[in-house]
Amino acid sequence: MSHPDPHNPYASPMAPPVDLPPASLVIQPIQQMEYFRAYNYIFENPNWVMNVLMGFLCILSTAIIPLLGQLLFMGYQFDVAQGLLMTQGTRYPSFDLNRFGDYLMRSLYPFVVSLVFILPLVVILAMGIGMVTAITAAAGGKEGEAVASLVIIPLMFFGMLAFWLVIMMFVIPLMMRAGLQQEFGAGFDFAWAFDFFKRVWLEILLSALFLAVTAVILSFLGLLAFCVGVFAVQAIVMLAQAHFWYQLYALYLGRGGQPIPLKSMPMSL
Repeated sequence: MSHPDPHNPYASPMAPPVDLPPASLVIQPIQQMEYFRAYNYIFENPNWVMNVLMGFLCILSTAIIPLLGQLLFMGYQFDVAQGLLMTQGTRYPSFDLNRFGDYLMRSLYPFVVSLVFILPLVVILAMGIGMVTAITAAAGGKEGEAVASLVIIPLMFFGMLAFWLVIMMFVIPLMMRAGLQQEFGAGFDFAWAFDFFKRVWLEILLSALFLAVTAVILSFLGLLAFCVGVFAVQAIVMLAQAHFWYQLYALYLGRGGQPIPLKSMPMSL
């Protein structure tokens, strides 16, 4: 145990970081989702202000160095999710700048997995919309352009949005496994991802919709803080997302899912 601050003899001793054991040995499955808990838990860490502030700075830094800060905080997200798994949702680690490299490396696994699946989809969707619009306009002249603008394009948009949502619901488990297991190969375990999707697909959908709606509401509030509050809101939403990862995985285990072999990690409050 470390000693109190000599300048403040009344301060409580600081608990040193501890290496938590592999989560697969101690995870307590859950039986249902708690949606608002995904936000409430953030404020239970005594360093929550600093955690959100570091997220704010990471996301703000992308205006200068694109992507780096986002990846850094994504790595912290997975540390948060693993900390919650190891403590049955009671605690999560504080942001630690000494783990800069660890956060960055941890985020690369799910980031690469997402690129492999999402980039081709973006290209296909863009090409599909462009081709249908061009063909309709060429076939019908001015009337074709009007039909494309008023009917076909909106229908395609919502149809592809639904298709995108279904694909993302399958990609999310792959990203979760890659980030939690910290291996690229884990992000391509399609059998596990399909099993995960089969057992908790409804909760994946509902949690995604809940995050989307609350993110919009909170973003409006963030705009009131001279717009920069939006960056803090994004950090809070990302922390809420980390809690949903914990809940979805614990719920999956509660429904008979296969555990992920996780590595130990230091955790300081």
